Amino acid sequence: MQRSVMVLLLFVSTAIAACASHSASSGGAGSTDVVVMNGCRVDPGRICDSIRGQNVTMSRTGLTADPRMVEQNTARTANIFVPVKRLNGDEIFEVECGINTLHQSVSWAHIKSGPPVTDDDVKFLRARNYCSGP
Repeated sequence: MQRSVMVLLLFVSTAIAACASHSASSGGAGSTDVVVMNGCRVDPGRICDSIRGQNVTMSRTGLTADPRMVEQNTARTANIFVPVKRLNGDEIFEVECGINTLHQSVSWAHIKSGPPVTDDDVKFLRARNYCSGP
């Protein structure tokens, strides 16, 4: 009897620890590819994390959709593209985000290739907390 209680206690404590570690990591970015551009380390997961829970423009219709509409009308992991643009509107690069629509969490994030990043672009990215040092 005592052995059964010990096994049950061990099982329950392991289950609680597993759930706690899962919930602690589910809010942040999942698999991301950090890229160094002209001495600036850009983490696309941070960029994707900043758009969680916001309205998006649906590419097929051009309509604005809130997170609930995205959850209902797309796959569980929605591909959301976030253009990072200079002040004049020119695109520096684009980030592709995989957002879990049910939990509004980042599943993965990748930077799509763009033009070469200039020193002015690095200043712009640093000012918006999109990059850190090398």
